[in-house]
Amino acid sequence: MSIISIIMPLILVALLGFFCAKSQWLNRAQIDALSKFTFYLSIPAFLFYQMAQANFTEQISPALFAAFYLPVLCCYCIAWLSHYFLIERKKTSSTAGSAVFSLGASYSNTVIIGLPILLTLFGEQVLGIIFLIITFHSVLLFTLTSAISSFSANEENSFNGKEIIKQNVKNPLVVSISTGLVVNLLGIELPSILADGLMLMGKPAITLALFILGASLAYYHVRDKLFAIGIASLTKLVLLPALVLLTSQVLFQLSPLSVTVLVILSACPTGVNAYLIAKTHQQEQQTVAGTVVMTTLLSMITIPLWLFLFV
Repeated sequence: MSIISIIMPLILVALLGFFCAKSQWLNRAQIDALSKFTFYLSIPAFLFYQMAQANFTEQISPALFAAFYLPVLCCYCIAWLSHYFLIERKKTSSTAGSAVFSLGASYSNTVIIGLPILLTLFGEQVLGIIFLIITFHSVLLFTLTSAISSFSANEENSFNGKEIIKQNVKNPLVVSISTGLVVNLLGIELPSILADGLMLMGKPAITLALFILGASLAYYHVRDKLFAIGIASLTKLVLLPALVLLTSQVLFQLSPLSVTVLVILSACPTGVNAYLIAKTHQQEQQTVAGTVVMTTLLSMITIPLWLFLFV
């Protein structure tokens, strides 16, 4: 019950966003403007400040990265093979589509869902672990998807190497976390005026992100491709966290806190940014959008179940 009481306020904020968008109390343009402020100003300010202040003592280790990213890459490959051989049945145009599908089956909504849940449960002691994972999350999966897509002969809008780097450098989440990490490692103390300003800008970040997530669900519709969506959702919510639990607890024998953080981060639903990548490549947009919706709804059940193993 305590786990449900922690998650329910997050769900209520998302539901409020859904109903505001669905009822047209906030129209699409207003939601887009709020999203722009949130994802380009408020969340980057929050991430930069928290990253600059985070305590990484005894939290940086190759085992920590391997315990999370080996299962992520494994699930990415499994999803790619499933899409290529089972869903598209080796169609010549499915290489890029399989890469985008794999992104939807392995990319976690760590900032909007994982971060507030773990902060509520364990406080700021977990920020170091969370930010170390988030720092490379988008960079790795977005770059991998773009690189694989570029091998498709039928992909007219393939990214070249410079374009891939440019997209990651322009990502406000990547920039804010990376610069915050540099400030932290160099031991630079932020001026009090700047620190206070960043705190004020970042305070509504998580609330706004949850609200916008709910609002975005009002524009997605799960109509068909249920088989593909089901495979992606099962891979994302069950297989990935199970593999992370295996690698972190059994293979690398990490601390109980680290195991819990990694499993919950991997158990988060598919992030909305995966849909933006699908739109960029013009591949599997409806499937990825449906996966975002399905995993977000199902995560209300699966995340508490995973938490029951640890809390």
